[in-house]
Amino acid sequence: MNRLLLLLLLAFTVPSMAQNYSANTDEKRIDALLDKLHARQASQDDRKELQEIAITLQNKGQDPQELQRQYKKSLSNIDKAIELFYALGDTLSEANNRKFKGFLLGRNGKMTEARKETQAAIQLYRLQNLNAEVAVSQFDLARMFEFESKPDSAIYYANLSRVFWKLKEVDLRVLIINNMLVSLFLKAGQPELAKPVQQESVVLVSKPQMQWQAIVDFYFTSMLLFKTFNDNGVAGDYRQLYNAKIDALRKQGIVAKSYYESDRE
Repeated sequence: MNRLLLLLLLAFTVPSMAQNYSANTDEKRIDALLDKLHARQASQDDRKELQEIAITLQNKGQDPQELQRQYKKSLSNIDKAIELFYALGDTLSEANNRKFKGFLLGRNGKMTEARKETQAAIQLYRLQNLNAEVAVSQFDLARMFEFESKPDSAIYYANLSRVFWKLKEVDLRVLIINNMLVSLFLKAGQPELAKPVQQESVVLVSKPQMQWQAIVDFYFTSMLLFKTFNDNGVAGDYRQLYNAKIDALRKQGIVAKSYYESDRE
């Protein structure tokens, strides 16, 4: 599987947390403020300063250029931000940063640690009754298990996320998960379970304004499904639809390819 594609798909679900703070992140100042906080001697101004420092560290950890140059430094900044948000009792910010830490770890192939952080984020989101964030994180877990070639676990978490987005009638999210499930059921040797999911997607893919990547992935996974059933006519139709969509996007200056084509290289 192409790791860059995994990165892009996970990044699609990472919450935007950046704010325009540039506080002093000197370790001695942070330690002094934490000492006051733990001793219950911190003033409102102290807490505000510590919050601004945490947000600055969070922003440094998420900076795209920094990520390209110094993964360990980005991870260190996120770890420190998590520590400060925890000390401040800012559960939502802690959850968001744990989720992003899971993304960073997954990007670097540390899947066991990535899953641990993502599951911790899910528990924190649940404390805040943030069910959409839970569903997004469950999808992230499904991708991680998919990357590790553990289709049964990936199917479990994908289905959890799918139930939520179906109830909310968020068609794009459902289609993205359906595409994943068709691929996963095929990998698990359960093509009969993939068929009803694909049929549901036939309706979803025709919705106006549907994202092109989800459409491309639908055509490709549908082709794989019908090839599995030796229905070469329908498989060929989906292959033609796939190629036509790729060509149309190329004319628009978009270099397109199904995630699941890379998945099988």
